Formats: sequence, C-alpha cells, structure tokens
Amino acid sequence: MWKRTTKVVLIFLFVLGTWFVVKPFTVNACSCAKSPSIEDQLNRKTAIFTGKVLNLTKPDKGKTWSSADPVKAQFEVKTVWKGELSSQTTVYTASSSASCGYEGFEVNEEYIVFAYGDPDRLETGLCEGTKNLASAQKELKALGAGYELSKITIPQEVPSEIPSINKETDNRFIIIILVLAISLPLFILLNMSLRRRRR
Repeated sequence: MWKRTTKVVLIFLFVLGTWFVVKPFTVNACSCAKSPSIEDQLNRKTAIFTGKVLNLTKPDKGKTWSSADPVKAQFEVKTVWKGELSSQTTVYTASSSASCGYEGFEVNEEYIVFAYGDPDRLETGLCEGTKNLASAQKELKALGAGYELSKITIPQEVPSEIPSINKETDNRFIIIILVLAISLPLFILLNMSLRRRRR
C-alpha cells in the first residue's frame, strides 16, 4: 500500500513538474521604454512627417518567413517637421510587433511617422512613436507648425532667350567642318609624299 501511494505521488509530481516546464509562457519579444519627448524625437529621428498610406507591400509568408521581414509602406507626404522628403516616400517596418514592427498601417489611412535610418531607406517601428493621425493630437501640438510639401514651390529659372540659328548658317558650318576634316589629312599625306621624293 505504501509503495503504491508513493508511486502515485511521484507520478503526480512528475506530471505537475512537466506541466510547469512544458506550459507555454506569453513572451513579448519587443518591450518599449518610456516614449521619448518630442525634443528627443526631433534630435534623434531622420524624418518626422504626416502622410497617407498609398500602398503596402508585405513579405511572402513562405517556409522561411520571419517576424522581422520588412513591410514596405508608401506614403503620400502631407506635413513635414524633419527630413528632406519627396511627395511620395517609402518607409519600412518589421512585419510583426514581436520584432518591434508597427502593425497598424492600413491603405488610405493617415499617420504621423517618426522614422530613423538612412534617408534612402527610412524605417519605423512599434517603439518609435508612429501612430494613426487621429490619435496623435498631443504630438501634433508639441511639434507645432510643420510645412506642407504641396505648398512648397521650387523656383524655376527662366530660360534665357537662345538666338535662333537659321538653317542656312547651320548648313554652311557643317560644310566647312567637312571640308577641313577631309583636306587636313590630304595635306598631311601630300606633305609626307613630297619629303620622300626629295630624299
């Protein structure tokens, strides 16, 4: 009887121990610290702007899919606080929040984007402050007035008047060049021939 009870207790402890070992725990791979101030954002980020998502390109989820695979978001830029941006700008983010990617982008929705990295390859993520424009009133107020790309006019130089060259003058110039190109080698050959005869 004692042996049987001991056996049951040991089996119970083994099963209980295995359950604690095998039981999956919820792990958040990406943990964001306290949100940086707008002053820090302006100092640290490559670009800060608002814009509408025109297109989202997500990675193929094949056999080798990773949560860090990039999502490409193409924006129609509206207002800029930092960065030299074109009217359409691309920003990359990891495809999953497990890799600190921003999963909230939706086509035709507007966002405030805090992007880092090379100007030719801007990136953002879950911890960067990027969010839907509707919930970014605090950030917009702190940033103040930015500038709208559509209102920037690039001064274009007024082309100076180029004097028109009539076709007759143009044709004469071409004929003179051709005559020179043909006569110069002939003159050199003739000169060489005369020198040989004198010898």
